[in-house]
Amino acid sequence: MTLALSPFFCWFSLWMLHKFSPQPNLKTKYLVLLLVIPFVIYPFLYSPVWWLRGLTGDLSIASLVLLFVAIYQQLYAKALISHQERRLLWRSLALLGLVFYPLALGVGQLDPYVWGYANPYMFGVLLALSLLAFLRQYYVIGIILLAVVLAWNMQVLESVNLWDYLIDPFIFFYFLGKVIRCRS
Repeated sequence: MTLALSPFFCWFSLWMLHKFSPQPNLKTKYLVLLLVIPFVIYPFLYSPVWWLRGLTGDLSIASLVLLFVAIYQQLYAKALISHQERRLLWRSLALLGLVFYPLALGVGQLDPYVWGYANPYMFGVLLALSLLAFLRQYYVIGIILLAVVLAWNMQVLESVNLWDYLIDPFIFFYFLGKVIRCRS
């Protein structure tokens, strides 16, 4: 799943394009992607994808879905996620990380990381939350949770733990920063 980092570089190239050219047209955006994609997808020795994956490991499926949402928004300047859904996503993943990571690293007697190994209850909770998100019309959150469950079922990542499909340190720190910045 090394290619999970490729969408990050595609998004980053579009983000840089917007920094240098505030109103690029769609053809320019496609051209930038056409130039960047061969360098991040083809696994040559000095590919930035392989370099970053060596430092970080795989991104979670949630991060991957959100990167595709961000790429779509950069390309077409259309928001796929509402303001309420975005704030709920920020808060829930930041809170999840604040609780999960210290416990998984040994603070306290509870280890939630163990629950990610073929636990039918966690699997069921994620499916129920996905259904609830769809019913509340939080489609991106519902798609993220459904994609996490499906990818874990198909063992898309190298990890066999469901938590690794749901959250990674990058998405946690990014959303924690967003929540803190909104509070101040």
